[in-house]
Amino acid sequence: MKKILFATALLYALHYPLPTLRAQSGLYIPSAKPVKNMQKALQNPEVFCLLLTFDGDETSYREADLDLLDSAYRIAFAIDNPKYYTMLVESYAGADEELGCRRADAVVRYFSARCRAQFPIRYARNPIHCSCHGDSSEILRFEVPLATEVYDCAELPEARLLLNKSIPLRNTVLVTFRHDPDECVGSARGCFTPAEDSLVRGYYAQLFLARGSVYTLEGTKDTCPEDIRIKLDDHLGYRPLVECYSLIPHQKQILVNAGYIVITSNFSRRPDECEESQKDSIFIRIPASQEQIDAKLRFFAKVKTSRGIEYKALPTRKLPGKGALMLQAPINVSQFDTIYLGKRIKEEELKKYFYPVDNPTEAAAFTVGKRHYVAYRVGKHGDYELKKPFKALFRITPEQEEEIPSPADRRKPANPDEIID
Repeated sequence: MKKILFATALLYALHYPLPTLRAQSGLYIPSAKPVKNMQKALQNPEVFCLLLTFDGDETSYREADLDLLDSAYRIAFAIDNPKYYTMLVESYAGADEELGCRRADAVVRYFSARCRAQFPIRYARNPIHCSCHGDSSEILRFEVPLATEVYDCAELPEARLLLNKSIPLRNTVLVTFRHDPDECVGSARGCFTPAEDSLVRGYYAQLFLARGSVYTLEGTKDTCPEDIRIKLDDHLGYRPLVECYSLIPHQKQILVNAGYIVITSNFSRRPDECEESQKDSIFIRIPASQEQIDAKLRFFAKVKTSRGIEYKALPTRKLPGKGALMLQAPINVSQFDTIYLGKRIKEEELKKYFYPVDNPTEAAAFTVGKRHYVAYRVGKHGDYELKKPFKALFRITPEQEEEIPSPADRRKPANPDEIID
């Protein structure tokens, strides 16, 4: 009985050799665990391997290996595969280095021939997202990064001669395809302007810009745009403003002008220029008095509406600071223009803020409808007199430099109690 069992075991070993005795050509996923669904695993994988076995002094792959080579090519070089693969060709030969080199070269020449070039060339569809012009796509053509290594198996430890801890690598060529977009198409995969969180200061006003809040271009190997340049000119003193007064320009509403900030930049855009909606990820801030906050002073910026481009109030909130309160509002790159400070009033409220005059030719007179107004009167001692509600909108302080607190954390959600209605 024992002899029969031994003979059966020997017959099984002869007809079904153990998989660890000799490598089997095929496609593999490097994994410490068995891959249950190989077909699914080979759908645009991060890493996969092509293993080709050789006998004796063979220096070229067999005809039977062409299907495997073709399958590896269709995965790694498919134009719609979103992965960008590098190639590492490793030849595990004996002490004959020339034999190992010729085997590796035969595999490399197959991929070069398929690309009709002297080296593997890849065409790939590359999706691009631009913060201004939205999503687009381009066809990239790049030389596949390729490295070749030839090993003498006698000099390698046993663990190094196994793929997935079970498949021997002696007398094989192992091609590893690894997703590495930076290596394939360059390290400039995205442009973020500004490249880091930035703070731009005027005399009083300041502009906080998060990284990439002005311009982003993701998924490209193109050169990033030049550095952003921004200048703030704040006109918040009441004297120059009231001496030549005008309301905030608007066709339908009456918007009291209490100062303005001019933002100039090499990245300025019109509100209707970009196809993508611009995110309000930039914050404009000024130090403010409690009187201005109580008077519900607001920021006004150009906004695209159904009637065209017009000034509208921004969601203005107050921020506590060291030594001064702050007013803050979010803007976007399409509002790099003149930002006004003021408030909206009704026509019947004009007399609460301004002095009526009969003649439009009086100094500093402006007209609303059929009536004429001035923003100030000169007192007996030559000082300017403003009506109390109008005066409350200005930060009338001695001309001196004031400490501006550091920017608040932009990620902190706005407190509804701090929003100025």
